[in-house]
Amino acid sequence: MENTIRLDLNETPCNSDDEDGNCKSAEAENGGGVMSENSIDDVVSLDNMDEAAVDNMLNASMENMDEAAVDNMAEAAVDNMAEPAVDMCFVTGEDFVVFCHNYAYRKGFTFYTRTTELMKEYKEMGVGRTAAGLKETMYHMMKVIRLNCKYGGKKQTNGSIVIGCPVYVFGRMIDDKMVIRKCQLEHNHCLSPKDSRFMVNYRSIDDPTAGKITNNDQAGISIAKSYNSLLVESGGHENISYNQRDVRNVVHLNRRKSRLEGDAVALEKYFQQQYEYNQEFYSAIERDDDGRLINAFWPDARSRAMYKDFGDIIIFDTMFLCNRYRMPFAPFVGVSHHGKSIVFAAALLSHEDTETFVWVFNQWLKCMGNPPKGILTDQCKAIGKAVETVFVRVPHRLCLWHILKNASRNMGKPSKWKEIEEALRNVVHDTLDPDECDEAWGLMVEKFGIHDNAWLKETYEIRGRWAPAYWRSTFWAGMPSTQRSEGINRFFKGFVSIETGLLQFIRQYEAALKGKVEEEKLLNFNSTHKPPICDKDMIVQYVFQKAYTNTKFLEVSRIWKTFIVSYDKDKGDFSCSCKLFEFRGILCRHIIKIIEFEDVNVIPERYILSRWRKDIVRPYKDIRVSYYDPEQFDRVKRVRELSQRHCYLSSLALHSDKHS
Repeated sequence: MENTIRLDLNETPCNSDDEDGNCKSAEAENGGGVMSENSIDDVVSLDNMDEAAVDNMLNASMENMDEAAVDNMAEAAVDNMAEPAVDMCFVTGEDFVVFCHNYAYRKGFTFYTRTTELMKEYKEMGVGRTAAGLKETMYHMMKVIRLNCKYGGKKQTNGSIVIGCPVYVFGRMIDDKMVIRKCQLEHNHCLSPKDSRFMVNYRSIDDPTAGKITNNDQAGISIAKSYNSLLVESGGHENISYNQRDVRNVVHLNRRKSRLEGDAVALEKYFQQQYEYNQEFYSAIERDDDGRLINAFWPDARSRAMYKDFGDIIIFDTMFLCNRYRMPFAPFVGVSHHGKSIVFAAALLSHEDTETFVWVFNQWLKCMGNPPKGILTDQCKAIGKAVETVFVRVPHRLCLWHILKNASRNMGKPSKWKEIEEALRNVVHDTLDPDECDEAWGLMVEKFGIHDNAWLKETYEIRGRWAPAYWRSTFWAGMPSTQRSEGINRFFKGFVSIETGLLQFIRQYEAALKGKVEEEKLLNFNSTHKPPICDKDMIVQYVFQKAYTNTKFLEVSRIWKTFIVSYDKDKGDFSCSCKLFEFRGILCRHIIKIIEFEDVNVIPERYILSRWRKDIVRPYKDIRVSYYDPEQFDRVKRVRELSQRHCYLSSLALHSDKHS
């Protein structure tokens, strides 16, 4: 009886190492990737055939083959039984990975992808981990691949199966071939060749079988009966490459697709009802050629109104909130006059590619009427291209936090990394203008001899988009990174779960925004009725305590180290080398000292930004997040009916008492 296996080539590659050189991917813990339709061809195992049967089968097959075909088959058979060895060559990275997985299957363990590095030409095409379709990362695109035994790495949790197994195979592209440069094949644990078919890496369901499973489910046949029929058809457990759980996953996947179609209809209806109650509500849904929802974008009426006050600077980022379809959630985030994060709009996406982001940004322009004055994102190339396409001439900054985080990952961790990291942070945070930044960068590179680091060169070339010295003189509402967006991510996570459907997700999103509204109302109250104590003899403190919200007033009062301040008495102009006012719109302590020293009696209006004021009537405050809530309307109706009955009964009781 023949054993057939299928190996999964669609496991998620890891191209993100932590500071200890350990992969952050979950494959190290669970030992495998997601099952895929992109599996390699079936491999015939001869383990269960006796020697005579094998000889007869081979002789019968070779009678109809020429000499070259026989040689090729023999070579393939040898390769199939070979072990990885240094200097062994493969045509592509995909061939290398297939060979290693075949070897692991025969030995009874599984590999996971520890490290990968894309070829330059694919990087330039925008291929990446979060992309899809033609831009999805595949092994043939890699110039470096390292596979580790799933028991390798450092144990980080009590339940972890990791025991530090040293087995790995490391391949690198040399002269257009993937060559094994290093490998270690001695395990520190027992192997299970007979149990390979149970391992995640080697389990999959081919398309015809998946079709049968789907048809059985639509016919009302239970998962257990469907699985048993496949067992009988194949001749037993040892002849299939999946288990009952895999069959269940196929059924649930198809059911989720059906729910998505139903959810999409309900979502569209909900958006339409919101619009009927308030014409300032905006929504857009994009569908594929088959009419299935692929992207959705919406801002409520209040958020659109807030954009008029605080839409000068926005942050755009994608995040993977839990929802039934695992669609990336992409909010447009800004900052209020209290310095708190606010959401202007949101989108649910099917892909994270340039085409999708262009659609979202075009919807933003159509909805808001004008682009922001500045946009802050991470280093996603797809987002960057979409910004250039839609938000033409809008300043685009990159998240400083991500730049510094990526430094250790991309610089190969040289021996003096701690010193280099400290020097890099000094260059970033302690330089005040472009010339000083460039000079400090050059000294750092010269001191540590890191001229040839590719990542460092590329990062320096785009320094104008992330280095504070290059944008201190421009107003960015005090936002140096996309961490506000990540804070919004954590905030929304408290409102959704893995079973949240599209419509429920939108409702939970609205519930979260309503919580933000209540938070702002309390901050407004405190700023008006509970202002911080100030020294009324200091004109600056008195003026800004009266004008600004509590949060922004405290920023004005904050103590800073000394910088150079210039003061033009005739024009009433102040300027400080720290550039705090230009960047955050908050007068720095250095200018405040000069104001007190020069005995200035009037603060020029241009230094009191309306953006941070508490005494301005902002139209959005009286606009609700949601005007249509069928559950709420039904609840109010029931409460009114109960209230009327209560009043009637109370009146009846009082009337009875009077006549008793």
